[in-house]
Amino acid sequence: MAKNIIPLSTVDWYGRAVTVVFLMGCPFRCPYCQNYALLEMGKLTAEPADVEEIESEIKKNSLFISGVVFTGGEPFHQTIALRSLAEFAHRQGLLVGVETNGYYTGRIRQMIEAHLVDLICMDVKAPLKRDAYLHICGIDAADHVADSLRLYDLCREHKIDFEVRTTVFPDLIGSPQEIRSIAAQIRELAGDVRYILQQGMPEHAWRKMSPRSFTRDELMALARNANPVLSDVRIRTKEYGEERVN
Repeated sequence: MAKNIIPLSTVDWYGRAVTVVFLMGCPFRCPYCQNYALLEMGKLTAEPADVEEIESEIKKNSLFISGVVFTGGEPFHQTIALRSLAEFAHRQGLLVGVETNGYYTGRIRQMIEAHLVDLICMDVKAPLKRDAYLHICGIDAADHVADSLRLYDLCREHKIDFEVRTTVFPDLIGSPQEIRSIAAQIRELAGDVRYILQQGMPEHAWRKMSPRSFTRDELMALARNANPVLSDVRIRTKEYGEERVN
């Protein structure tokens, strides 16, 4: 089995069994990156994907899954491999989901317009301001992510499911003010889309962080800061999975 594949997952696409494919390479350097161990020597390199090997794994799993989720790294960093693999997955009768940090707006648009994706999960790492993104990601990417959020109308036109996610940590990102700001920016740029707060796991982080994570109840309270502007707000925790915030 390829080192960059999870053959069967029931948590990466709500309500579906999927194969998860990790594509190397990412312009961000988030200290809490969970996937660094899958990448060469813990560095977010751009090692080319072995397309034939991944296709073989997808085909082998196709009887047990309904979709393939591409993540990373940042899957649009390897856009040629991503498009090829998405085309292959569709030929197998499988749906295609992509988890993206929103940096490569033009590449995301091209994939939407080519009808190669059925679900886009976009990370908004912090309030969409230069200093906030520099602090979290080590790169000034706020304008890129804002432009990618504006693609929601195009997704709706092409009947592509779309959600926005923020991974939160008590000592890094996740104050009520930050969540209110992110929610308001999502509403302004994309509209009333599904928004999910994810429980960050510091024990799996790339760099040393405070060991505390938000509890389920803390995360629920934090997520309620997004409720006034977004109608479908959810949390994801290790203990309880996905829950809608009321």
